[in-house]
Amino acid sequence: MAFNFNKYLLTLIISLLFASSTLAQRTLSGPDQMNRGQGGQERMGEESAPKGDFIPPDVRTWQLRDDFTFSDTVAVDTISSSYQIYNPIYRQSIAQAWLGNMGSAHQSMIFDEQQRHYGHMFYNSFLAYLPQPKKFNFYNTKTPYVNLTYHFGGPKRYSEEYISALYTQNINKATNVGIQYQLSSSVGQYQHQKAENQNFKFWSSYNGERYNMHMAFIYALINNQENGGISVNDANVDWHELDPKDIPMNFTKNTGHKITNYQFFYNHSLSIGNIDVQQNDSTTTELPVSTVYHTFKFDHGKREYKIDDLEFFYQTDNPFYPNIYRDSLQTRDSTTYNNLTNTFQIKFNEEANSLLRFGLRAYITNDVMMYKFPGQTSWDYDSKGKGIPVYQTRDTTLVTTAIGGQIFKNMGDNFWWNAGVKLYIQGYRAGDSEITGSLNSQFRIRKDTAGFFANGGIYLRQPELFENQYFSNHLQWSKDFNQVKSIRIRGGIRIPTRRLELSGGVNLVTEHIYWLDDGLPYQTSSVLQVLNARLKKHFIVGRIHSVNDAVLQYTSDERYIPVPLFSFYNSTYYQNTLFKVLHFQIGFDARYHTEYYAPMYMPATGQFVNQTNQKIGNYPFVDAFINMQLKRARIYVKFDHVNQGYPNEPYYTTYQYPGNPRNLKFGVSWNFYD
Repeated sequence: MAFNFNKYLLTLIISLLFASSTLAQRTLSGPDQMNRGQGGQERMGEESAPKGDFIPPDVRTWQLRDDFTFSDTVAVDTISSSYQIYNPIYRQSIAQAWLGNMGSAHQSMIFDEQQRHYGHMFYNSFLAYLPQPKKFNFYNTKTPYVNLTYHFGGPKRYSEEYISALYTQNINKATNVGIQYQLSSSVGQYQHQKAENQNFKFWSSYNGERYNMHMAFIYALINNQENGGISVNDANVDWHELDPKDIPMNFTKNTGHKITNYQFFYNHSLSIGNIDVQQNDSTTTELPVSTVYHTFKFDHGKREYKIDDLEFFYQTDNPFYPNIYRDSLQTRDSTTYNNLTNTFQIKFNEEANSLLRFGLRAYITNDVMMYKFPGQTSWDYDSKGKGIPVYQTRDTTLVTTAIGGQIFKNMGDNFWWNAGVKLYIQGYRAGDSEITGSLNSQFRIRKDTAGFFANGGIYLRQPELFENQYFSNHLQWSKDFNQVKSIRIRGGIRIPTRRLELSGGVNLVTEHIYWLDDGLPYQTSSVLQVLNARLKKHFIVGRIHSVNDAVLQYTSDERYIPVPLFSFYNSTYYQNTLFKVLHFQIGFDARYHTEYYAPMYMPATGQFVNQTNQKIGNYPFVDAFINMQLKRARIYVKFDHVNQGYPNEPYYTTYQYPGNPRNLKFGVSWNFYD
């Protein structure tokens, strides 16, 4: 039924595409890709001469920053540039270690871009598919706004499909509501690789003169099969000469994991006091002196890992998991996580500080994390002395209270900065702290606009619960790790008029927690260094565009933090317009990284772990594409991995996980404003 629905939806979208001559024309947005989503607002689909009672479309969107106290405008995603990159992991980082199938586990190869969710480590490898309130888009529209998106990749028997439907509208000038449903399903071209992710989002916002409210409900489900990668028992097989379905995998049936996630977010604020501020045009505006905030967040997560017919996978001298601790017939590992957070804040707006011209924010937050997970197995004995395992389930609650503050300057035309501190004063994380700061600038140099930026922080954090202890059917440990200490500094310069960004960074970590290929966590007292330098440059010669992103990284000890020395992304395309209405780009994307000890994926915990058996890399992945934009519709056709066989080398995406062979993909995205 799901396949038929997708087929008919695709037919409908394509029919609408070619029947769109009556819709308002919208030109292709600018070619610069480096600042996508970095701020600014975009008005979409406006008519040059509205007639009668026609209301021109106007869609604005923003995200909440600085602990949900600052609304930062972001661009609505309507441009054709980079539309062919619809895999969400490559919208987060140019280089990814992943399992090769859309919707599968991933970890950025760029150390600065590796993400973690403190409290529930089972989210870490799937954060690209789990919407988070801090990255949530809120809307304000003059007319109802609808977006329908469909992607398809072949071959048909092993297809991948993505469907998204978004609807939002304003009830009145101040109140907006919206919903979105997304479904991603990929069968996979290798054995037992199917991945299915779906999420549903409902949101509302109210922006009044004194009272503001943002709320969201999020449901997400990840249901993936696990094959454990290419079987090491068949390491002598020249797998890249085989059909993908004939390549031997560690698990070929009845193995998988499921993550279920519910989130509720409610943030509201009340402005207090008044101050008259004189603008540059001598007009006077009345602004609040301060604003008080309350934020409530609830996050429920459950992860289940299963292996049916466990005996089947132990009919070998070298099973994937050497140990069985609980049940020799099947694996049923399950953990449940509930996180309840309340934060109260007060912000004194910078307009009210006529002397120093900066704002001030102070807050207190209480965090309650409740867990239910397998306990350590104990043994009883029957009358004949035969051991009987006694399975236990444990639950625990960790409470933490933190206070913090920030000074900031968000206003002005040339210079913006902030500095903050967060101190964990009570509970599980007592003694932890975060000291952070950032600055941005913009100024004129002759005919160019340039700016420098910097950010950094000093972080002290307690190991999370499951880093210290975990008990499952195949892996178990009980540790007492020390507090992890890290320093991060990053800075650079941007010249938007030259489409150039140059940056560098330093990371220092001590008491680093890392994972080895036995699936267990360890800690080193060594001081580890990770240095990086990055260059982004967008060349334009006539109608030829070349977008480049190059990253150099150095790690002081790759046993603990392995990263490739060099990672590179290039998108080169020819851009033009046909018949004054059809904007198109035709070109190719290329991704490359040098050899390094790419991480191994451990299905039992969903973590990427270090290995020193084999280096992967020095293989380019090249995709040929054509992007088109016709009025309010965007279309792409892409030939993924077009260079398969050149060079004639194995093409891994991480250790023991091959990338997909050459295949054809296409997609359509359509915006409606009425």
